[in-house]
Amino acid sequence: LPLSTVRKAGSSHGPKPPHVLCASDRHLPSLAACHPTGETSFEHTVELGGITFNSSLQTENSDYYRVLTPALERLFLSSFQDSQLDWMCTGCTILGYRNGNSSVIVRFRLRFAPQDSHPLSSTMEEEALRHGLAAALHEQGLSLDAYGTISSASLTGMTSQDCQAPEQGASTKGHTSRTTNHVSDTQTASGHWLSSSLADCGSRPAMQTASRIVGGSEASRGEFPWQVSLRENNEHFCGAAILTEKWLVSAAHCFTEFQDPAMWAAYTGTTSLRGSDSGAVKMGIARIIPHPSYNTDTADYDVAVLELKRPVSFTKYIQPVCLPDAGHHFPTSKKCLISGWGYLKEDFLVKPEYLQKATVELLDQTLCSSLYSHVLTDRMLCAGYLEGKIDSCQGDSGGPLVCQEPSGKFFLAGIVSWGIGCAEARRPGVYTRVTKLRDWILDAISEFPTSIARTVPLIHSSTNSNVVNSEELNSTTSGGARTTPLMGVKVPQEQESFLKK
Repeated sequence: LPLSTVRKAGSSHGPKPPHVLCASDRHLPSLAACHPTGETSFEHTVELGGITFNSSLQTENSDYYRVLTPALERLFLSSFQDSQLDWMCTGCTILGYRNGNSSVIVRFRLRFAPQDSHPLSSTMEEEALRHGLAAALHEQGLSLDAYGTISSASLTGMTSQDCQAPEQGASTKGHTSRTTNHVSDTQTASGHWLSSSLADCGSRPAMQTASRIVGGSEASRGEFPWQVSLRENNEHFCGAAILTEKWLVSAAHCFTEFQDPAMWAAYTGTTSLRGSDSGAVKMGIARIIPHPSYNTDTADYDVAVLELKRPVSFTKYIQPVCLPDAGHHFPTSKKCLISGWGYLKEDFLVKPEYLQKATVELLDQTLCSSLYSHVLTDRMLCAGYLEGKIDSCQGDSGGPLVCQEPSGKFFLAGIVSWGIGCAEARRPGVYTRVTKLRDWILDAISEFPTSIARTVPLIHSSTNSNVVNSEELNSTTSGGARTTPLMGVKVPQEQESFLKK
């Protein structure tokens, strides 16, 4: 997804009913006391058969906890899959474990977004959960490798309800994530808490289990719930990833030509560019904030954040990706995932109808820098294969490179940025290294009050470099003609062939 090939490609059905907030965050005796447009949650206690309790379950960093917790979250969410509550269930949080005479007792919270046309009661919810758990574990249980197999999950005790309203600036998922999620919230220098959706992130609740893009395959709906299609005048242009209900992250080079937020729209909740499934949600863009140090010559600091006009409601098919800490280590050779609607073949410029995915390998920085004449900076990382064949391409720019951690959560390791050609040997994709820019991302999405109604201009760092347009690219890029507008991307002569994504 090199600069020279900012991926440009190309309506969706209306959004699902959004979550609405309850008037109070107190525990209430019945749903009748909750505002009819509110998000409701139910807490349950379940005794698990087939596995034994270990005190390490009370330590979030233990291997047992990291294996069991995401497995249970998927199990509880999938319990509603064949019921009328399926689309209403928006999330699950494990609250804790305790010993039940050697068996494991787990307490958890399920969140729902009911509608007037589909009333929700505690009896209905509990019955659906009980039936779903029994069906899910009936034949062969849930294997946890070295820790045994969950053979049963029996509801115990009383179900409690919670009608929640978020604290100011917090996620509409309620007040629980600050104390119960496995990724800690981030506090800005000003002392205000950032949206707690940064903590409740990186999950794929629509997936029961936990490669165009060139050389990839079609993604399943809900497999990349943070994936966004950014469209300029109704045509797919770049990718992005969801960070919070109000903020997306993408590549700065996507906006060098079209900087007016009114020209852009973001689509999520679907794998189809045409929105052929019913879950597509269209979001207006209020503000585009590229990194102030973004360099159009070198593609350094290639990151931008986008503020949505209205918060998006999270569902099984719409979820935020996790933003890694600055010290988060993504080791060389780790297998990670890329996704996007970019071209399937560099030479044919074939655009896919459905979201594509591929597995790529994180490459050694020194090796990759040598492949690109040592122009890489610390804000860049490489992923792909030395033999090529699998890579991101035009139209994938700004999209996510995600890596799954032992907790089951997916973290944003990179943002599709640039490269030479698509899937060429010894020309891996180059991605914006998120750990080096995460502090700026957090500052940008926390320090720009909604009263600021302007877009921060892009900085063009030099005036003596060549402006590469599509005609020039057709003659200077080896490996296939480019017809995609390049939005006036500037690159030194020696780097003209680098531009691809």
